[in-house]
Amino acid sequence: MITGNTDIEKTSLRTFLVFSIFLLALLLPSYLVFSSKYMIRHVEFFPDYAVDNSFLNTLYNQSIWILDETSVQSLYVSDPTIEKIELVKILPSKLEIKLKLYDQIAEISDLRGSSPKLYVLFKNLHTSESTQASRNTVSVTIVNGPVDNGFNGEIVALFMTLGSFDGIDTGSLKLTHLGTNIVGYYKDTEIFFGSPIDLATKAASVGELLSDGTCQGTVRFVTNNSFVTDCKI
Repeated sequence: MITGNTDIEKTSLRTFLVFSIFLLALLLPSYLVFSSKYMIRHVEFFPDYAVDNSFLNTLYNQSIWILDETSVQSLYVSDPTIEKIELVKILPSKLEIKLKLYDQIAEISDLRGSSPKLYVLFKNLHTSESTQASRNTVSVTIVNGPVDNGFNGEIVALFMTLGSFDGIDTGSLKLTHLGTNIVGYYKDTEIFFGSPIDLATKAASVGELLSDGTCQGTVRFVTNNSFVTDCKI
């Protein structure tokens, strides 16, 4: 009889423990999600970034556990210069938003027409007239046209190619678009690129010469991947 009661007690205890664990597993997530302790109170951007209060209000008082990249998806829509967003949750109530912005490629001055335009070209081909250019952007001046629709893509390709060479300061490169041809100036070197196409190929050909830093003179392309020069080396 005593043995039977003991078995029943053990079974009851196991049942109670299983039920308790199940109940705890059920209630703990709910506590974490809905507890005011884990509601977003502070939002910080890296690097510093200005947003309006309406965006911040969509984050404040939200559970830190349920926030993910979809919670900040509107930033991609409002700012095409954002390449990637990373969220860092610091318990109990702080959210860090780390932004990776697309590289600035060129500051383009379009002198055609009665109202000259000045804008910054980004790696993803987005352009902005309200952005301050960084120091390593290529300076491009459009004097005459027409300009092919793919010209901005050519500038991006040229920038990325030259940037892969050690010692080249892309911020020292100035390009002038004359309509049918493009001329570049890099420190003491004048570069006649010819027609503004295949600029990445041309950049790859002249990159080593420019990275050496001793060229003083003229470089003139005769084909997309060959040139003649009178550089004093």
